Amino acid sequence: MSGSKHKSSGDVAGTAKKHQAIAVETKVKIIERVERGKKMVDITHSYNMNCSTIGMILKNKDKIMEHVKSAVLMISTIILKKRGKVMEEMEKLLSVWMQDQHQHRVPLGLMLIQEKAKSLYEDLKKKHGEESEGASFNASHGWFHWFKARANLHNVKVSGEAASAVTVAAQEFPETL
Repeated sequence: MSGSKHKSSGDVAGTAKKHQAIAVETKVKIIERVERGKKMVDITHSYNMNCSTIGMILKNKDKIMEHVKSAVLMISTIILKKRGKVMEEMEKLLSVWMQDQHQHRVPLGLMLIQEKAKSLYEDLKKKHGEESEGASFNASHGWFHWFKARANLHNVKVSGEAASAVTVAAQEFPETL
């Protein structure tokens, strides 16, 4: 077995393992085992995890231990990236604006939504002042995808310039008829 890599029974060549959330309790146990001097290989085999996963847990050891010291229950708690107040408020306002546009039957393009999101973010950043300094916001396609999921907007149809031209033509048609 010199130099060969082992594959677990569930791995198939070319497929990735499914992402699983790791409970904070498990992360703490892993950290404690490493601090007691256990070998990484033994830990990876006992928890059926990759070395890189164990490495990321050790890299974030301070955040994990800080979370544990807080009064939060440790039952299947997952540490997530916290969103800022400005971002949350901007997304609420954007959602309300989009609903208003929908009620007025105004077609929305991705560029229009992104520009509105940026302008709302900048206005709120100025309003909240220093607490939001340093945070930058780029209304990317990825952000919009996750915004739709967070706002539960599953029937949003984003139209482009061609669709808005069709709307203008449709409004002018009765007059020419």
